[in-house]
Amino acid sequence: MFEVDAVEARGDAAGALRLIEAMPLGPDGRPWWRPSRIRRLQQVVDLGESAPAWVWAKWVVSQAAQSTPGDPVRAVEVATATRGGRRTLWGVDQVDAQAKVMDHDWVYRQLVLHEYAGLAAYLEQRAGQDLVRRAAGIDGWASAPMRALELVGEEATRIQWLDLASLEVVETINLGAAAMLADGECVIGRVVEADGTTLFESAPLCVPRDVARRVAAEPGEWLAVLADACRDATSPILVHLVSRFHEFDLLCDLPPGIRRQVVQPEDPDLGSDQIGTGGNGSEYDVALVLAALADEIDVEGDDDDGCSCGQDHSPRPLASLVAAALVEPGTVEALRPLLVPSDGRALMRLCRVLPEPADQVCRRLAIRVADAA
Repeated sequence: MFEVDAVEARGDAAGALRLIEAMPLGPDGRPWWRPSRIRRLQQVVDLGESAPAWVWAKWVVSQAAQSTPGDPVRAVEVATATRGGRRTLWGVDQVDAQAKVMDHDWVYRQLVLHEYAGLAAYLEQRAGQDLVRRAAGIDGWASAPMRALELVGEEATRIQWLDLASLEVVETINLGAAAMLADGECVIGRVVEADGTTLFESAPLCVPRDVARRVAAEPGEWLAVLADACRDATSPILVHLVSRFHEFDLLCDLPPGIRRQVVQPEDPDLGSDQIGTGGNGSEYDVALVLAALADEIDVEGDDDDGCSCGQDHSPRPLASLVAAALVEPGTVEALRPLLVPSDGRALMRLCRVLPEPADQVCRRLAIRVADAA
């Protein structure tokens, strides 16, 4: 385990995967490694040199979170108290419940990485020079302040937010954070930059408007504000969002099981028990990409429904969700035998509207289809 940690810190995802594959089981004979970790490593390997700086930077953040240098015991205690105490814990036993706090709790992640300086410590003590070099801009992530933002617009590759403190418009790459939000809804999170790309260092947290306004007024008191809101009996959904919703994916701000419920691609190979519920994840992702190629779903969110009422009924762009499906491990391999040379034009059209790095994955797939013609 320590060897895998060290290889990851050097930025060698392929080497880390080889070590994991050499010892898949723990001393009790059960799977030892978190599936989310294996998935992240495979995504980094699949992207290779086409991975932009922000992907490397988010991988550094994931490594820091799993190595927990930022007082994890205290972070678990404070995070549990913030969301309402031990009654909010979930798991098969105490050890499992604590692991779920570390894996899913939004407050825990913010505490261990930022408030307790875990990310700064990881960068200083463990991260290799080559990894930090690839993650251009990561040096400023550890000190990024908490911000409160209101969703004002979404495009295929970008999301526009209004900073409720400065009243300035902030534009981030579209990694799906707005897919389940309506215009005017609010989030809190840390906005960072990597080699010219602006994004959230971790998936932002959707909060009620009054919570966002209080955080905007006193960013340093975000923890107390959130604790007050979680104790409010009228806001049980907030406790769920804090404690259970997030999986902190590398390439998407929505957990796989959630994003697979946002849109329902029609595919005869997917049963009704699978579509819209996540189902078999790989089959769902393939169906979604095929639907995008066939123009069966609105990737850019600019379809005109012909309404003359004067109101904007434009659907949400689905590009970020198609992108997330495309960069899931195994999707490209499953797509290749299903594509024919005539799909090349649709692939090139799709790659022009997908956010990075999915655009490069799509372009490589288009080239392979053309070469096979």
